Amino acid sequence: MAGKKPQLIMRRPHLRDLPAAEVPAGYVLRHFRPGDEAGWNGLMDLAFERQQGQSDFTREIAAEAPYRAERVKLVLDDEGTIVATASCWLTERFGDSTTMLHLVGTDPAHGGKRLGTAVSLEALHQGAGEGQARAMLLTDDFRVAALKTYLRLQFEPVIAHRSHAKRWRKILDSLCWSERFEHILSGPRESFE
Repeated sequence: MAGKKPQLIMRRPHLRDLPAAEVPAGYVLRHFRPGDEAGWNGLMDLAFERQQGQSDFTREIAAEAPYRAERVKLVLDDEGTIVATASCWLTERFGDSTTMLHLVGTDPAHGGKRLGTAVSLEALHQGAGEGQARAMLLTDDFRVAALKTYLRLQFEPVIAHRSHAKRWRKILDSLCWSERFEHILSGPRESFE
């Protein structure tokens, strides 16, 4: 689509010393199991503000070459409803020894409980356990809550498009974090193509 801005890219330079993934009382953290498809679909419709029924686990996850059930992490509430997810993904785009944090979503009704942090950490632990050394992710400017989570998880901005530095500066200024990443914002552009 002409004129569409490319997604923002973030990097966690290493997967050493990851904190434990913890969820509050009343929630359970586990990986995907057969039968979770409908719950994942419903969550992704909510988390990504999609039309009901638009998400499709088989098309978006299971049909892809990197798919393995243990790479798809879930948080369930005490009623067994899937309320957060993140996946540990492999892609050639970011090179060897790199996992991609993929399709992270949380039900807005369960916001503020750091479920996105917990499920993302669990996915990063999966990547580390598979021998990956670092992590990358793609995100969007308007996902401010997710951006805060990624920054707390020690991800940093990557400048890979001419629009990235300006967009990152605006985001980081709003979060009062620009100084921390000034060396990146004013540095050279990277290429992943």
